[in-house]
Amino acid sequence: MRPYPLLFAGLLMSGIGGYLIFAMPQALPLWFVWLAGPFLWYIGIAVSITGIAMPLFVPTVSKEEQAAQSRSRQVNDELPVLRFGALAFAKCGPAGVVSEIPAMGGFIL
Repeated sequence: MRPYPLLFAGLLMSGIGGYLIFAMPQALPLWFVWLAGPFLWYIGIAVSITGIAMPLFVPTVSKEEQAAQSRSRQVNDELPVLRFGALAFAKCGPAGVVSEIPAMGGFIL
């Protein structure tokens, strides 16, 4: 299982912010609760979303492991090229069409 440290940090920040917003602890000054509560709540949600999205874009394999994998399997660096030139210059159109289709409408009589 892959660790998700940003997800857990974001959930912790959201939890602390939610506690400050909704519980309004009397031991803390009101200005601190009003500033830190919403800040931790909204930034915690953003960090949680980032923590969920990062595994989608960050590779799970280190560069050394990736190099070892590429060395172990012998990858052919040549790309296969499909030869459609013979079909393009064969002078044979679709079945039933003898001449070029007119530009305006394409009605074949």
